[in-house]
Amino acid sequence: MAVTTFDTHAAVRALEKAGLESAQAEAITATIRGAVTEGVATQADLAALETRLTERINAQTWRVLGGVFALLAPWTAVDRLLG
Repeated sequence: MAVTTFDTHAAVRALEKAGLESAQAEAITATIRGAVTEGVATQADLAALETRLTERINAQTWRVLGGVFALLAPWTAVDRLLG
């Protein structure tokens, strides 16, 4: 996925070229930038999420395996006694 940045300087220049005063162009650009970037996950956010998910998956995997072994142990003992 390509990361696109919002060039605020270019946006201000374009708005000024269209006839807006500098202060207006900067205010509009700041508002757009805030709307575009608010709530967007960064690479660091995604890496942290991946780490947390991996840890949880590993923990759940070991719990499931522990449960399976706990269920198999009595059957194995009985099999050895009868076998």
